[in-house]
Amino acid sequence: MNERGNIEEIFDSVQGEGPCLGYRQVFVRFGGCNLACAYCDTPQARRPVATCRVELMPGSNEHEYVANPLAVSDVMGFIERLMISGRHSVSLTGGEPLLQNEFLAGLLPELKSGGTDVYLETNSTMPDKLKGLVDYFKWVAADVKLPSCTGEPDRFIDNLEFLKLCRTPELFVKLVITESVDIDEFLFAVNMAREAKVDAQVVIQPVTGKRGEVLPGPGFLLDCQMKALEVYDRVRIIPRIHQCMHLS
Repeated sequence: MNERGNIEEIFDSVQGEGPCLGYRQVFVRFGGCNLACAYCDTPQARRPVATCRVELMPGSNEHEYVANPLAVSDVMGFIERLMISGRHSVSLTGGEPLLQNEFLAGLLPELKSGGTDVYLETNSTMPDKLKGLVDYFKWVAADVKLPSCTGEPDRFIDNLEFLKLCRTPELFVKLVITESVDIDEFLFAVNMAREAKVDAQVVIQPVTGKRGEVLPGPGFLLDCQMKALEVYDRVRIIPRIHQCMHLS
């Protein structure tokens, strides 16, 4: 087991996406990703990083920098410093957290023993790395990447296998769409939630620009949702709020 992990940052904020929108969380952003999506909003986390930026106090926006890799005990100490009363959960994001599944095998039991709910943000392409860890997650945000929007090849076979493993209390399938989205591809991804039989919500998430502008426009989004609801009955449109509120 790898007891040290590469962490890009640890900070306090609110969840800016999906059904947990607005809940206060402690975020642990992992360094390194197996994808390079065209619309990626955290390019600094695509590769392992030399130092981790850690917020000093909740909401302070003041930070210290510590050298990577970090031990489980280091990460737990930083989380506990930010984990004040009323926190919804700890969000593991990236990058791609499951690339460091051996480190997670050490971190997740520590979080569970402290009674902390864990929210996993993942690109859902590594089902083999989810095995053995899935029972530690209360929430999984499974991002199914659409090639017409990301510029990446499809990984739908892996996505479907991943979703079938996600017998978690709460699961949603996130579909980030741009104006270049292929509708047939989009509907194929929506159908995965039905085929996986996991009672997941599907969230259509339009790409948000640097100034908070949402693209595609409302008419296009409503049309996508209408088509999706013909395939699966739990489909919502939820934009991101990060840029609108100038959040991390």
